[in-house]
Amino acid sequence: MGKRNRKKVYIGRVSLCVVCSILWLMCFFAVDVYAQEREEHCEEGGFSLTAIFSLQDGEAEEITLRAGRDFALALEVKAQEEFSGYVNVLMQNEEENHVLYQQRIETISPGESVSCQMLLPMNLMTAGLYLTLTDEAGEIKLEHTIPVEMVNYGMYEFVAVFDPEQEMPVENAYGHFSSYGNQLIGLSESEMERGAQALDALEVIVTQETVLVKLEESAVVEDTFSGQETEEMLQDAQAAESLKEWVASGKTLVVGASAEPGADEEMLNFGLQEKELLQEVILRVGNYEATRESVLATNEEIKKQYGEDARTYYMGDSMIGDTPVNSLSDKAVSLPIVRFGNGGHWWNSEVSYETLWQERGTDIVRCYHVGKGNVIVFAIPVTYTATGSYPLFYYRMAEMVFDNLTQTQLERQNADMYASDTGNGNYLLTYIRARSNGISVFPYVVILMVYIVLLIPAVFLLLRHFEKTKYLWGVLPLLSFAVMGIVYLVGGKTQITQPYCIYLEVTDYTDGAGKQYVNFSLSAPTNQGTEIMLKQGATVRLAQTAFRAYDPGWVVSYAPAENTLRSREYRAAVCALADGTRLNVDTIRAFAKTNFYAWADAPEREGRLLATVTSADKVVAGVIQNTTDIPFRQVYICNQGFVVRVGGMQPGESLLLEDCVQRVEDSNGWYWLLFENVENGNYAETNILNELFWDHVNDNPEMIYIFALPEQEGSEILGEAAQSPGSNGLSVFIWAAKDMR
Repeated sequence: MGKRNRKKVYIGRVSLCVVCSILWLMCFFAVDVYAQEREEHCEEGGFSLTAIFSLQDGEAEEITLRAGRDFALALEVKAQEEFSGYVNVLMQNEEENHVLYQQRIETISPGESVSCQMLLPMNLMTAGLYLTLTDEAGEIKLEHTIPVEMVNYGMYEFVAVFDPEQEMPVENAYGHFSSYGNQLIGLSESEMERGAQALDALEVIVTQETVLVKLEESAVVEDTFSGQETEEMLQDAQAAESLKEWVASGKTLVVGASAEPGADEEMLNFGLQEKELLQEVILRVGNYEATRESVLATNEEIKKQYGEDARTYYMGDSMIGDTPVNSLSDKAVSLPIVRFGNGGHWWNSEVSYETLWQERGTDIVRCYHVGKGNVIVFAIPVTYTATGSYPLFYYRMAEMVFDNLTQTQLERQNADMYASDTGNGNYLLTYIRARSNGISVFPYVVILMVYIVLLIPAVFLLLRHFEKTKYLWGVLPLLSFAVMGIVYLVGGKTQITQPYCIYLEVTDYTDGAGKQYVNFSLSAPTNQGTEIMLKQGATVRLAQTAFRAYDPGWVVSYAPAENTLRSREYRAAVCALADGTRLNVDTIRAFAKTNFYAWADAPEREGRLLATVTSADKVVAGVIQNTTDIPFRQVYICNQGFVVRVGGMQPGESLLLEDCVQRVEDSNGWYWLLFENVENGNYAETNILNELFWDHVNDNPEMIYIFALPEQEGSEILGEAAQSPGSNGLSVFIWAAKDMR
């Protein structure tokens, strides 16, 4: 009987262990191992503030943000008493260029909470974020300081994996995409929902075709059954739209094939059987390892000389560890191939592609061009679980991706690494001068002559007639003050009493949904600072926001403790309100310029400038039609080979391009002054149009653009500030023309 009881106890214990193991595994797989959001929480006096940072390693000691890029900060405010006011984030930047970002909090009831999101730029040497909660009177209810550390000290890609159904950590299944020093992180669906600009730090997103199919299906259902969607469907639809906009802005999406179970496999080698290509891949891996060792040694010397807090060049992990590079496997890999179809996805519905790799006549890797971005699609799975180093096949897979980044990405990375300015176009403001009504000296000459020739002798003779000349030295000063008042009133029309802007606004409809971008300088006629209201939803940045990411000069001068102090002074304040965005500049001298950069969604318009273009034998032919309600004073059609100056166009007007002034070039090289307005003497406008032309054509040399200047100047983002006395600027509309070649 005892043995039977012991056996039952033993079986019970084993069963309990099995059940616990199953429950543990269920909990493990239920955890969202890909969420990279990190929370910072503080409480004080019945108030609580939670800050959620995206794209963060939850196990890291500090918050790391990529220099030169935007990051999303989600904020949640909870109060135990009725509250209304502002949640503030003061970015502690170098050289006291602190910028305050504010979000208006409407009245919340006791015990309730409210959430909001800020899109902030990590563009200066920011060492800390000072978070506060203030009431309507400006009294601080809660404060919290968050130190941050910068990354991006080196040329590398920030790669994210969006694969919610993947059971393994991203570094296990997708680790080969961190090759050559690139950083690999997981990307959750909640982070995707924050919008395309919130993913600005990312260069590459890797995902599976099945993941995108699920998002596309949700987007179709959301469009078809509006009002009947589940919360999950709405989240998927938002994530899909964010991803599309992110790619179109110039980023790279990598899509791996999802083969059916039991699919036939074929042996693939990505050309590694060719001696030259094999040696090239081995040399590239070896060069990275050697460079990495050299950079790490240099970093150690910098820390020894300037201290452990000195910012150093970023370098990724080793790709091969102790494995000799020449012993890496170059064997072919057996994988299932999913044949490419025509259409069916948003990235290949109406766009051309180029084949990056074929084997035995079958496309293995294709690159689709969407807007300014690329979608690189593999006909094979892109996941692989490795212990130690990877076979060269998977290093070659990652190499194909990193060798086919967009021109926009390469230029942005170079600006991040080497440039002292972000190149957002504020330098073009130097071509625009403040508008002045002009001063005519004739009224002042008349007033002066009347004062000297008539008033003074008349007063003197009048006083002598009444024998009151003793009052002459009292009457003359009063008369002088009266004349000064008359001069002041006459010159009132030339006085600048309101803040004014010099601006360049571009409204770009080339990707369908329009975006508005404005570079502007804000000036005030006093030393007391100023504020203006911008369009609702406008995002505003200081223009002087970049730095050299790796320059020995800042290693010496950088003092992190100074930047984490809770400074109350700031250069500019950006406050998001229900009726617009308020921009306030405090520390500004009278008539001094402070440069900003802002953008917002462009309003939907009925109609557009519509053109069909054919070019051959140095003649550009076609038709352009103005289907908008906007009169334009100058319209151009251009690409890398030609420019057509259409001239002015009224609403509803159509013109033949053969009848317009044209200039056609045989080569695709750099040639200057394609937009020639010298007969008008408007060299500033010519220079600005040339710069805008090259900014667009360099990214999309095959596209044809329409540049249009409206008759009535103004800025939709700046609103009334662009109409103030002294304000002046240039507005440009851009559309894509239809190429009939």
